[in-house]
Amino acid sequence: MIRHNFLDRFIKDESAGTMVLTAVVLPAILGFAGMGLDATGWYMQKRQLQNLTDMAALEAVHSGEWFAADALNSQVSSFIDTRGGNSDTDTVTLTTPPTSGAYVGRAGFMELTVERDVELYFVDAMYGMMGQDFAVTVAARAVAGTLVVGTQCVVALDDSADRALNFQGNTEVGTECGITSNSTSDEAIYVGGSAELTTVSAQAVGDISVSGSGSLISDTPPQSLSSPADNPYESLTIPPIGACDVIGATTLRDDDVLFPGRYCGDITVQGDNVVFEPGTYVIEGGDFGANANSTFSGDGVTFILTGTSPADVGGISMNGSTSADLSAPTSGAYQGILFYQDPIAEYRSNGSDATFAGGADLLMDGVLYFPSSDITFTGGTSADPSCMQVWGATVTFAGDSKIGNDDAICLSLGLDVSPQIRILLVE
Repeated sequence: MIRHNFLDRFIKDESAGTMVLTAVVLPAILGFAGMGLDATGWYMQKRQLQNLTDMAALEAVHSGEWFAADALNSQVSSFIDTRGGNSDTDTVTLTTPPTSGAYVGRAGFMELTVERDVELYFVDAMYGMMGQDFAVTVAARAVAGTLVVGTQCVVALDDSADRALNFQGNTEVGTECGITSNSTSDEAIYVGGSAELTTVSAQAVGDISVSGSGSLISDTPPQSLSSPADNPYESLTIPPIGACDVIGATTLRDDDVLFPGRYCGDITVQGDNVVFEPGTYVIEGGDFGANANSTFSGDGVTFILTGTSPADVGGISMNGSTSADLSAPTSGAYQGILFYQDPIAEYRSNGSDATFAGGADLLMDGVLYFPSSDITFTGGTSADPSCMQVWGATVTFAGDSKIGNDDAICLSLGLDVSPQIRILLVE
């Protein structure tokens, strides 16, 4: 009876239950914690290795201009060693051209893989207790190469504007050249509505947004987070303020001929067969305008819009069914420059400072430089074949438009038509 009571009490005794439970559960807790630490370490090693591989792939493409074969491999290994890697223990494989991925077989591209063994301390300790070794191999892959992004012929210079390059509505725009936005906006280039943009290349300092039924077709992959386009025209010397050859508005009608000079007021084309003689036309404190159904031409001409103060600097407007056949000089101080707005101009973000509207037929060979204007093309504006290069604070297309960039014409104007090459990480 005594033995029975003792056994019964022993079975029902709950003393030190927590200790027993802890002894059972603690190894599991420590195991999960150890595995968590190992997983975190593995992930950090993977990220670091990927970053290193990305940088080394770009370095390989740069160095490929001077090194080849074993010398290039040594250069890449040295690059990895100086940035936290160890080419003696890491497995580094450089393949050119790539043998996998979207750029397989493409000349000018290099595929780099880096592998290394990573020590997972907890799991390794567990295996060590059983007299075994344990190692995990992490690998990273990157592909970099040279992309031809083409001559940029439509450039938005504003560094922060939303939709600095804007393609909207029911419009189809084709450019036989590249487009660039220097804006850092998430919509630095915007293609919306049912707009269709076909171009050689599209790049932006910020991001590129395509929404609705819009479509962007580019010969090379669109490039966000690119370097800004250089501005080769910001320091161009323009004639200083001087005596006016003509004071007040100048209106040109049928068969009128205008000669170079300083015009202190508007110049407006309001007739057919108007001719501008070769030379430089300085428009001080006025606008250049062409009314509906007017036609005009000029070979070797430059129009400079300036003023005594920022608010005085004018813009340009070409209205419905205007037909223009203009070309910039092929030599001299203003070689290649067709319209040049003084950079001191006051910025007015209303889209009306430089407008080409209503089915204008614009064979205009040369640079349209309006750094303080929102340039707008609407209603079927055409400029093809030609060498038109458009530089504005912002540029908007709304309506079927075509911007040409014929190499032969551009060369005759001294404009840079050599392809732009950028080394980029593509995979």
